[in-house]
Amino acid sequence: MKTKATQKLASWSSYLDKELLTVVLLLLGLGFIVMTSASVAISQRAHSLPSYFMDRQLLFIGMGFVLAFITYQIRMSYWQSLGVGLIPIIFALLVIVLIPGVGKEINGSSRWIGFGSMNVQVSELAKLVIFLYLAGYMVRHDKKLITSVSYKPMLMPLLVLTLFGVLLLLEPDFGTVVVVFATGLAMLFLGGVRLIQLAVLLFGTIILMIPLLMMGYRGDRVMSFFDPWKDSTGTGYQVTNALMAIGDGGWFGSGLGGSVQKQFYLPEAHNDFIFAVLADELGFIGIAITLGLFAWLVQRAFVIGFKADKAQQYYGAYVAYAIGFWMGFQALFHIGVNLAVLPPKGLTLPFMSYGGSSMLVTLIAMGVLMRVHTETEMKLRGVPIEKAPPKKTRRRTTKKVLKKAPKKAARKVTKKPLKTKPQARRQRRVNV
Repeated sequence: MKTKATQKLASWSSYLDKELLTVVLLLLGLGFIVMTSASVAISQRAHSLPSYFMDRQLLFIGMGFVLAFITYQIRMSYWQSLGVGLIPIIFALLVIVLIPGVGKEINGSSRWIGFGSMNVQVSELAKLVIFLYLAGYMVRHDKKLITSVSYKPMLMPLLVLTLFGVLLLLEPDFGTVVVVFATGLAMLFLGGVRLIQLAVLLFGTIILMIPLLMMGYRGDRVMSFFDPWKDSTGTGYQVTNALMAIGDGGWFGSGLGGSVQKQFYLPEAHNDFIFAVLADELGFIGIAITLGLFAWLVQRAFVIGFKADKAQQYYGAYVAYAIGFWMGFQALFHIGVNLAVLPPKGLTLPFMSYGGSSMLVTLIAMGVLMRVHTETEMKLRGVPIEKAPPKKTRRRTTKKVLKKAPKKAARKVTKKPLKTKPQARRQRRVNV
């Protein structure tokens, strides 16, 4: 005989997406191993403790799982109603980050707010908030986005994305701007916006981003991107060392801990260039496995979105698509920078790079994605998503109904003879 607790646990676990959970655990495990190997030397030099970054990353993963579990308990309808209200809050935080003395500056960028020994990167949280808002907007204006020939239905999301991009460029954080705009345009495409309109938007976005990309240090990086070996000790230092690390890996890699470039040659080896260390120590086999895991994750997000769309859970479907595009674009951009296919910019590799904000927000997004799958399965199986009212409330309502029922019945009985008196008199006259 199964106990009630066992039955409840079995019913709860039956709605979990086991494939999504598996790929997330595999990415976290692989990332934790590579990050630990990449951070030993810099951890020893900066903090006199080889396991400093490893311990903190393990703490971030644990906190991320707790937040993901809490997020999983929240219904998607609540996120849908809260999406618009979160936009002013996240914009206010992005402005606060830019205030001198409040925002914490690291490596020339002011992206963090300090809380004791931890720094919160607001732009990471802003990604999730923007995508939740866009999903809600597309549900509310679905027909207008599909049928309208003008750009009026797209003005509001484009305005939000533009303000978001301006604040990020002031930090500066150009990589996040690229990921958010790419994901936003992909969501508009899935929402039914015409290809001609999207082409115009994409062309206009590229025209605006080119001069921004060529300003200041970003322009030097772009020029060195075309020929990094020309100034291998200056502007091309990051790219050349990343390419040497990837080239040293070969087919099977130099083995865990065997990378030479991570020994103070490759900047941010445990963060922005962790893929280069992975390729160095695990070789082409490690690269193929990593790409396969991210492809599996994106495919799973799209499958969840397709099922939610069929179950008429449109908001959840858009959120699933957004998370899939987000993870896919960010992984591709990070890998492209490490392979010198794209100009260098600071972007973490989801689940793998060191960083508390990135890890926490990524796992929260996985909790939201798992919730979309759960609500879709409940809808398809005919299980109500809304919780039943408490027992006390139901008892009180039934007592009130029972007390009022006799009074209503008595009124009806007393009114019936009054209605039938004229009919009785007419019947008597006919008989006479």
